Amino acid sequence: MNHSLRRSVSLVLAPLALLLAAVGCTPPGSAVTTPVASVDVSRYLGTWYEIASVKQFFSVGLVNTTANYSLLPDGSIRVVNSGNYFFKGGPLSTITGTAVPVDATNAKLNVSFTGSNSSQPPGNYWIVALDPDYQWAVVSDPTGLSCFVLARTPTIDPALKADLLARAAAAGVNTSNVTDTPQP
Repeated sequence: MNHSLRRSVSLVLAPLALLLAAVGCTPPGSAVTTPVASVDVSRYLGTWYEIASVKQFFSVGLVNTTANYSLLPDGSIRVVNSGNYFFKGGPLSTITGTAVPVDATNAKLNVSFTGSNSSQPPGNYWIVALDPDYQWAVVSDPTGLSCFVLARTPTIDPALKADLLARAAAAGVNTSNVTDTPQP
């Protein structure tokens, strides 16, 4: 990897690691969000399209954004997030990590893109709304500051999106900074 590319990757990954560490250090009693009662991991696996989210520094300018979850031999979940910058077919951004549930509900997970992961609560990836048929989901964290509206299809009806944001707010998620993610 050349020096310039390594520096760019470091500039992106270092703040991400700090963000995930800060969320992962939230004391268990300080959570403001409420996760769903349980998640069937085998049904949650596969590809999800990001419909809308609170943009993070690493996701500004990304379109055509997806998250793909697959089971690893050790029981953890492989996470591959990808998208294109600015337009479909634009420069590709991909990051791979792992997720591990922090309790038997599988609704709270720790997701790490830094190479190490822990099954210690509280987790930094909380599923706060989930379709009974696993066609849509809303993900946040214990603080309620992040929000990702995910679906199995690249687009959803605007009324459904409004309903999902209302569900997120009812679960304690701050939805005021959620913006659409273009899926060209």
